[in-house]
Amino acid sequence: MARSLSGRVALITGAARGIGLAIATRLAEAGAHAIIHDRDAAAATAASADLRARGLAASSLIADLAEASAPSAMAAELKGSGAEPDILVLCASVETLETWDAVSESAMAAQTEINLHATLRLLQAFLPGMLARGFGRVIAIGSVQETRPNPTHFYYAATKIAQTNMILNLARTTQAPDVTFNILKPGAVLTDRNRAVLAQPEREEQVRARIPLGRLGKPEDCAGLALLICLPEGSYINGAEIAVDGGMRL
Repeated sequence: MARSLSGRVALITGAARGIGLAIATRLAEAGAHAIIHDRDAAAATAASADLRARGLAASSLIADLAEASAPSAMAAELKGSGAEPDILVLCASVETLETWDAVSESAMAAQTEINLHATLRLLQAFLPGMLARGFGRVIAIGSVQETRPNPTHFYYAATKIAQTNMILNLARTTQAPDVTFNILKPGAVLTDRNRAVLAQPEREEQVRARIPLGRLGKPEDCAGLALLICLPEGSYINGAEIAVDGGMRL
């Protein structure tokens, strides 16, 4: 693969596994220095070590985005190491399955803190540097739940569509020639988070029946689109909501 992103630094939050790791891997393969953020220190360290063992540029960054000070501390650490990100992939999220009449205060607080508050704090920490340097790519990982929510995702879906509104607002109002903002919306992707749900009796069959392609997605299905957005060939993609769901939203 041509190393089209050589010299770029990509910060991917929640990237120790799943979609975040798949995107980090693809960006690293294209030449970027992939910074794998996670609150799971062991998993993030192992993931970045695996990439380095393949001759790719990668490092880990450990922080708990539930802490209000985390994004500013992350920015200070990366600036000190000379690795300020040109690419920010907002993948970390909290997803609690509760119906509208059972949403708990703790679940509301956790999902709001990570899915919304941390998004804004990360943008405030890293977007100014992108604007000053004249290049930036912000990619938020949304969800098919935004357009076709399940009853068990009542509050989660609301936080994700609010996050999308933030990104679209910036796409319309920032007006910097080479700083873009986009949303990828995965559907039923086979990640660690989804495996437990899909393992329930008949659950996987029910999910497959809602997908026109008739199969589950893989984390890697999101990585190619993320790469395209970051490449020169994707520089005119701005404010896009791109579904990666096999048609599940239809």
